[in-house]
Amino acid sequence: MKKHTPRLLRQVLAAGLSAALLLPVLAQSVSADEPYDVYNYNYLGEAVPSQAGYLAERAVSGLDLGTTALNAPSDLFKDSDDYFYIVDSGNNRILKVDPDFTEVVKVYDSFTMPDGSSSPLKNPKGIYISPDTGLMYIADNENARALVSDKDGNVKMEITKPESTVYDQQLTFLPQKILCDNAGNIYIVLGNTTKGAAMFNADGEFIGYYGANAVAKTASVIANHFWNAIASDTERSFRARSTPTAFDNFDIDSVKGFIYTSTSSGSTDTDIVKKVNPEGYNLFDYMSNFVWGDLFSTWYSGTSYKTKIVDIDIGDDGSINCLDATTGRVFQYDKEADLLFIMGANGDQVGSFMTGSVAAVETRGAGCENVYVLDAGKGTVTVFAQTVFGDIVHDATRLYNGGYYEEALGPWLEVLKRDGNYRRAYLGIASAYYNMGRYKDSMVYAKKADASGRYNKAFERYRSQWLKAHLTQLLIGIVLIIAGVWLLKRIVKKRRANAVAAAAVPDTAASEE
Repeated sequence: MKKHTPRLLRQVLAAGLSAALLLPVLAQSVSADEPYDVYNYNYLGEAVPSQAGYLAERAVSGLDLGTTALNAPSDLFKDSDDYFYIVDSGNNRILKVDPDFTEVVKVYDSFTMPDGSSSPLKNPKGIYISPDTGLMYIADNENARALVSDKDGNVKMEITKPESTVYDQQLTFLPQKILCDNAGNIYIVLGNTTKGAAMFNADGEFIGYYGANAVAKTASVIANHFWNAIASDTERSFRARSTPTAFDNFDIDSVKGFIYTSTSSGSTDTDIVKKVNPEGYNLFDYMSNFVWGDLFSTWYSGTSYKTKIVDIDIGDDGSINCLDATTGRVFQYDKEADLLFIMGANGDQVGSFMTGSVAAVETRGAGCENVYVLDAGKGTVTVFAQTVFGDIVHDATRLYNGGYYEEALGPWLEVLKRDGNYRRAYLGIASAYYNMGRYKDSMVYAKKADASGRYNKAFERYRSQWLKAHLTQLLIGIVLIIAGVWLLKRIVKKRRANAVAAAAVPDTAASEE
């Protein structure tokens, strides 16, 4: 027995050492609980494994909420009091759910009209609750109307097809999505027009269209434009017209008032996501080469596919959350469109969705602590909760966006300790050092992030800083160089004069003889 004790001890110590080494790895492998590979993109644009920013907590069905099963739900919205509203289209109703997402507190299936009559919903598609007016705005699709109601179900205004020459009277009025800005203007996405959202003032009067997408500059569009330019009026009447793709969903930044639109259809990537100001100008227009969603269409299942952003949500922290129906993923960006996290997938487990059936995304919390995804096919809402890593990233982003660059440096460095491939951290650190006047350090991190614009800005400041610090030495050096050149020229000139004089002496003596 004594003979085997040292070997047994060595085995125990080895096992203990292995466990000790393995524990940090297990502690960090939070993504192993997800039914999909958690990844992000590094500075080379390569998809690499990453720390999870969110974990799927649960999938909630209508039965879980104490009501009947959801039937083809189409929209999800959170109001300023953190109550959620599920547009249960197939059941012709809207469910109001408590902030903890545990039970239905009210069912809206019919509304009281101004004349006192009861009017049921018919295939509603969208809802918005204004934080300014406190009213509900409902896109009641198959009733060909939009309703403006209080939260007790009393209709204040009904909007139907406008009697205007601007609105094509041959088109039916098919509201899909709806929202209201802080001035009371109402915007309605219609299912049969590419002119943009129909815009109404606070009194329900039709104003016109807002935020139409641009026509994609494809080869066929350019060729069509050329032939139309040289064709006769008769020939042009028979030629196909180039029309923009209609956007099909939107959300509003309640703080700044910008409207963000998403477009899921079309053959190009033009205007997939737009940030539109009150004048209708796309503030993301400069990002013409930006790719929303996956950078390469071969990461998902090794096959080619096209991103379809079917919904967009602007978080309370300004984050941009895009829902891709093709992959079942949420792509979360900060307000500068730098990618933060990717979550979700297609599948049967919690945290994954039925292929092509995700319908809406919503967020909750000042730091976007929760993300909610509505799956129309499964009839569920999946709740994602922020991880410790996600909290650190959002804390750093919040500080950075608030102008607290030095304060954001610590969290960004902590992010890199946990995930050395996290590109957004390199960008944050580069910006922090830049604003601290540490331009050389900023250049180092901007280079690691492959951010040429930030690198060039830091280099210009570093060059100016270096020149200012060494100006005296440079001036002295320049003066010394000029003086040296002048002195050298004098010496050379004198030597040449001496050489000429010396050469002339023998010639003079010879002439005297």
